[in-house]
Amino acid sequence: MEVEVGNGEKFLSAMFNLSNAIKSESEHCCKICGDLNEKELFIISFIGEKRSVKMSDISDYIQAPLSTLTTIVDKLVTNKFLLRYNSNDDRRVVKVELDRKGKASYKEFQNRREIVAKKVLGHLSEAEQVTLIANLSQLAGSIQL
Repeated sequence: MEVEVGNGEKFLSAMFNLSNAIKSESEHCCKICGDLNEKELFIISFIGEKRSVKMSDISDYIQAPLSTLTTIVDKLVTNKFLLRYNSNDDRRVVKVELDRKGKASYKEFQNRREIVAKKVLGHLSEAEQVTLIANLSQLAGSIQL
């Protein structure tokens, strides 16, 4: 399919604006969730969804080597966001779950996601919401090619 004259530039401009808005929201979210960086917040979110997680599963999720993850988790444990322990089933397996501050951060993250979803989707009809979500999914798939 051919791109209409001018649409390429309009698309890139819209993508740039969207990217900046997402980056700004991400930075705000990291700040209100405990002054975390994005990777730390991704880790807390992943663990919050799963409850108790093996270090290797987190490593796969954030696509980082275990050595890098260990450094990040060490900091989050020290700052009371995470608890780390050996599995009862296999002592060689290290598991992680949310500590008190991690639970509070996860709850704040979930609240913020809900606020953003309502802000974006709240002024659209149900049909428009479905269309937007489908278009965003298609866009993400196109970019990942």
